[in-house]
Amino acid sequence: MAFRLDDIRGNLRRGVARTSHYEMIIEGNRDITFRTISVSAPGRSIGAAPSGVYGAVQEIGHSAIYAPVSAQLYCRPDHTERKFFADWQDGIIGPARLFGAGSDASFDVGYYKDYVKNVTIKQYNEKGDKENEIKLIEAYPRTLGELNYTYQSNELLTFTVSLQYRYYQEEF
Repeated sequence: MAFRLDDIRGNLRRGVARTSHYEMIIEGNRDITFRTISVSAPGRSIGAAPSGVYGAVQEIGHSAIYAPVSAQLYCRPDHTERKFFADWQDGIIGPARLFGAGSDASFDVGYYKDYVKNVTIKQYNEKGDKENEIKLIEAYPRTLGELNYTYQSNELLTFTVSLQYRYYQEEF
């Protein structure tokens, strides 16, 4: 199939999405929106199982598998953003990091419905109009990344968090 240059130009005139025109919104914390350096959009794969009794085995799809979304954030001097995610995790697995292993309640696991939140990722066009919205349903911070301190540079302090979620909804 041959492509004509006029067809390609005509298609590109409809515009392209910019990676820098986005925001991430977590229910109950608008400050995180302004500190988010980058966030990945969710992906999905299909779980499959072999099927067949005779002949070549074929794979049959049976479920959706959602990989965690990764976000990188700037830290304030008092680490407010990191504390937000650490406290959120404490609601999931108990506050052992605060009270130590000697406390009876330090490893009490929270109820799923009490710690999940919806997270929204919005994409905007050049004019600032919303073009796309992805909502992570029942999300929680699965991994809170480390902080890297060094005398070798004077860069801004950042950390990474990965968000697990049940599924996502996308509006175009």
